[in-house]
Amino acid sequence: MMPDDHTQLAMDDVVQLVPLESGARPVPFRPAPFRPAPRRRGWVRMLLLVVLPTALCGTYLFGFAAPRYVSEARFSISRSNQMGRMPGAALSIDEAPKGLGEDDSYAVRDFLQSRDALRLALVNSDLRDMLRAATSDPLWAFPGWLRGRSNEDLYRYLQWLVSVDYDSSTGITILRVQGFAPQDAQRLADVLLAGSEALVNRLNERARSDAIRVAAAEVERAQADAVHAEDRLTAFRNRWSVIDPSALSQTVIAAITALTLQSAEAAAQLDVLVHSQVRSPQIAPLRARITALQAQIELERARLAGSDASLAPRIAEYERLLLLRDFAARSYVSALTVLESVRLDAQRQQAYLTRIVLPQQADEPASPRPATWTLAVLLCGVLMFVLFRPEPPG
Repeated sequence: MMPDDHTQLAMDDVVQLVPLESGARPVPFRPAPFRPAPRRRGWVRMLLLVVLPTALCGTYLFGFAAPRYVSEARFSISRSNQMGRMPGAALSIDEAPKGLGEDDSYAVRDFLQSRDALRLALVNSDLRDMLRAATSDPLWAFPGWLRGRSNEDLYRYLQWLVSVDYDSSTGITILRVQGFAPQDAQRLADVLLAGSEALVNRLNERARSDAIRVAAAEVERAQADAVHAEDRLTAFRNRWSVIDPSALSQTVIAAITALTLQSAEAAAQLDVLVHSQVRSPQIAPLRARITALQAQIELERARLAGSDASLAPRIAEYERLLLLRDFAARSYVSALTVLESVRLDAQRQQAYLTRIVLPQQADEPASPRPATWTLAVLLCGVLMFVLFRPEPPG
């Protein structure tokens, strides 16, 4: 019986014929390395690329993987831009609710992915108790051999459970929360949604308080300026013992006018007597009266202007103080108007979180899909087995 090809190859590898020549030393025997048969190498490759990965994946997914349920919520942040109007008035386009802006929506998104959200979840949703449902899953267990016990480890773990997407074209934020029980996912989503609404309210209160604080400070400053201007005007009146120098100047001007008329009448009478009765005894009294009237007129003119003690500098100072008081009073009234406007605007510019889709309890787990993933691993293994098949010997 003739040996087959495999047997012949094995014998050629083991038995080596060494020709003996004169003086030649025999070559020591060295066995050839073991070369598995091609059929055996194929089975090993199939075991490593197909059978073993599929078995491991199926064992984990069907035996240890914890089901994860998803609860989804959708919301938007809007601002009421309604002006004060009478009851029953129609709502115009400009008064309709408007978006708060991308910056504020991004702020809410960052809050949902922050450590503040983690603290809120620890206090209000018993996050650590919720995660104990996945203790049998070596990849998702917390704490586990892949994760520690610290809050930082829990914060990084929460990033895998919570995802937030903001659509800038519609202004809608989508919150997706995973949990190992339907009620746990819904409760955590409700807690995060309530925390987002509280954040929007805090932003409202902060903006409102800042605006009112600035307007109130301006009112206090304007009020202090008005009081100071009034105090300066009162001090001027007390210093010069006069209420209104302008009114007093009008009295002085009226007195000068009356004295001038009296002096003119006396001068006319004196002129008549001088030309008609040269020796009249009334001439001397008329002249004395005219002189007295002229002296009084000069005195009144000196009171009105011409020296530092006259009314002109006092009137100028009084007019300046009066102008400052009026300006301070108008500034105070304007500041009060602005404060009232800011308060009304803060009331009507309130931002609010509108819940479009409320979190619900899922009736089936969203992941993992044991059959789907096991089949996918099997197909990938088969594909790798085919691609890495060695070329047959030529």
